[in-house]
Parts: sequence; structure tokens; C-alpha cells
Amino acid sequence: MKNENDLFDISAEFLLNYLYPESTDRWQVDCAGTFYRNYSPDVLSVDPEHRVVRLARDSFLRLLPQGVIAQDNALKGKNFEQKYEQLKRKEELLLDLFRPVDTLAFRSRLHVERQTAQLLQEKTAFLLKRYFHYDIEKEENPYIRQTAPLLLYVSRLRADFGFVRNLLELLFDCEVKMMTGRYSWEEGAEYTQPAVEYQLIVSRLTAEAYDELTRTIEPFREFICEWFIPFDTHCTIAVKYHDQPFVLGDGLVLDYNTEIDPLSSLNPNMDS
Repeated sequence: MKNENDLFDISAEFLLNYLYPESTDRWQVDCAGTFYRNYSPDVLSVDPEHRVVRLARDSFLRLLPQGVIAQDNALKGKNFEQKYEQLKRKEELLLDLFRPVDTLAFRSRLHVERQTAQLLQEKTAFLLKRYFHYDIEKEENPYIRQTAPLLLYVSRLRADFGFVRNLLELLFDCEVKMMTGRYSWEEGAEYTQPAVEYQLIVSRLTAEAYDELTRTIEPFREFICEWFIPFDTHCTIAVKYHDQPFVLGDGLVLDYNTEIDPLSSLNPNMDS
């Protein structure tokens, strides 16, 4: 599992292109200095309204020789505080002078990052089509489209039921319960097969919203079963809201937030 500190490694170019793809040529840059990189991420702050980003990077001003800003003995002698304030003011003016240069350089890197991301996306689409015979460009299901690039790593992810649970939590932004056990087509049958069930805990769905979500999940479930679940394992993905306090006036949807028999939710062939 990744450490939260890994978020510090996300570059400003990647982050801003992802969050604000339409604003590549509108950003203004304020370089605070690489000193902040010791304990801060690359992006110190973002003002999306005025399109100003503050970075933990050095300005081009740092490329100037030291004597341009101040002599080595500039703070010696009397009136130290006054001399220091004068130097800080001079540095602020020079930073303002170099801000257009920093901004143009940053915008250039934004374009390079976008082109790189596009090339990688095209590379992924090519590999999926060439080696997996899967055309992601024709995929309409949003959940399959987000999952398809992981086919490149399917040899390591197949049969990792915990990974599938984590994937479902991220895609559907909800709690996901996982149960593994055995499955048989008929109760008391002699032969059974391995089984895994994922329950998406989604609250306050109307009957219409529940039907729409389950229709969207079914092709996604088939995709997951084909690529990430062993062929001999029975896999189900269901939307549930059981074991929650019922509020008077809420609609009842069978097998979602209500059951005919309280014990019917327990599959005798499934182990929690």
C-alpha cells in the first residue's frame, strides 16, 4: 500500500492538467523555493479562480550570480534590520520581474506533460488492442473503461479478491463487503465451486436508481469475471443497503433494503 507521503511526489504539471485541463495557458506561477520541498508537496497552494499556483521550486532568479542581488558584506555594520528589509524588498521586485519567465517555462512543461499523457494513453489503447484484443475506444461503460488499463497487469492481479474489493470501493465510492465460500446451483448439491460475493453498500437509492445502477454493474461484473476472477469461481456483485435503520417513507426494494425472510440473506453455501 502506498504511503500518504507519496502524494508529495505528484508534479504540479500532472495535477493541474488532470484537475483543470482547460486552463493550460492561463496559469500564473509563484516560485517559493525548493526549501519547502523538504516537508511540502510540489504544489503549495492553488487559486483556481485567479489561476495562480504557488510551487515549491526555485525561480529562474536563482540562476543569477549571487552578487547581482547583494554583496557578501551587505548586512555588515549598523542598521542590520533596515538593510535586511531593503534586500528582501529587492528580492521581491526581482521575483516579480522573473515571474513571466517562470510562468512561460511552467506553461511549456504543462504542454509537454499533456502530450506525454496523451502518448501514454494511446500506447495503452494500442497494447490492449494488440495483445488483449480489446478496443477501449469503443467502450461505453464508464466502470469498464476505467478498469481496462489494468489488463496490462492482469497476470499479477488475477484471483486477487482483495484487489477487486479495493477497486470497487474506488470506482463506486462506497463501502464494499466481500464474502468468500462455496457455491452450488441447488441446495444440498454434491458438487460446489469456489465463490466470492461483493456487496456495494449504497444508501438511499430509489427503485429507479437501483435498477439503473444494477444494469450498469452487470456488464462490468462480466468484464471482471472474464479477466480478474478464476474461471471456476462464481462471482456476484450486488447493491445492498441491509442492516440499516428504516426511515418511514423510504421505498422498499426487494433484495436491496428489504427481504422477505430475514434469514434469506444468508447463503448456506457462502462463508463470510
